[in-house]
Amino acid sequence: MTTLEVHHLHFDYDTVQVLKDVSFTAQPGRMTGLLGPNASGKTTLFKCMNGILHPQKGHVSLAGRPVTGMVRKTLAGLMAVVPQQTGAAFSFTARDMVVMAKASGLSMWQRPSRKDYTGAERALEDLGVPNLSPRMFNALSGGERQIVLLARAMFQSPSVLLLDEPTAHLDFRNQHLILDMIRAVTREKRLTTVVTLHDPNLASRYCDEIVMLKQGRVLSLGPVGEVLREKTLESVYGIKVVVQDEVNGRHLVTPRTDDAGALMF
Repeated sequence: MTTLEVHHLHFDYDTVQVLKDVSFTAQPGRMTGLLGPNASGKTTLFKCMNGILHPQKGHVSLAGRPVTGMVRKTLAGLMAVVPQQTGAAFSFTARDMVVMAKASGLSMWQRPSRKDYTGAERALEDLGVPNLSPRMFNALSGGERQIVLLARAMFQSPSVLLLDEPTAHLDFRNQHLILDMIRAVTREKRLTTVVTLHDPNLASRYCDEIVMLKQGRVLSLGPVGEVLREKTLESVYGIKVVVQDEVNGRHLVTPRTDDAGALMF
C-alpha cells in the first residue's frame, strides 16, 4: 500500500504561475477527487503527480520517495495512469492495448510473452468485458475504450492509480459504469486513487475526499461533506447553487434559479 503526498507544490509556465503551494495526501483504499473549473490547475497538478512535469518548488512523493528522479520503469511499477478518452495511432485489438502496459519492462527487441497476453485477457475478464479482447480498439465506443484503458492500468499491478477526467465525453450510463468500476478496484486492491472530475455530483457519489482547486490554489480539502458547501462551490464556479443532503449521505448540487428560471451569477 502506497500513500501519495503532494508537498507545497509550485509550478510556473514561464512567467505564468499555475500552481501555488498545493499540498494534500491521498490514502490507500480511498478515492481522492481533484475538483475545480477549467484553468484551475488540475491538469498541471496531474502531470506533476505522474512525473511528466517537474515543479519549481515542492515535490510529490510515493511512500516517502520523491517522484522526481525516479526512473520511468520504477515509477511505472508503482503508478498507473488512465488518460482521457483516446484513440490508437495504429490498428490494435483491445488485448494489444492492455498488453502495452508491459512495455516499460521489456528490452528494446523483446516481445510480450504468451503469459502477458493471457494476463491481459484476464484483466479484461476481471472488469467483466472478456468479449472486448479481440475487437479493434478504435472501433469501440467511448465507454468501452475507457474500460480497456482501465484494464491496461490494472495490468500494471499498480499501488497508485491516476485518472484524468475518465468520464469526459461519456454518456450518463457510462459515466457511472466507469466510476463504479474504479471505486470497486480501489476498495478491492487497496489502491491510492486520484481522479480529476468536473461534476461535483460525481465527486460526491464516488469520492471519499475532495481537493478543491481555484486559480492554482487549494481552496478546500477534506471529506466530501466538508468540501461541498454552497459558499465554497459558489466561490469556485461563480454560480449560485443549492447543496442538498441525500438519503445515502451524499450530496446533490444543483444551480439556483430565480422565479424566471434564469441562473443567478
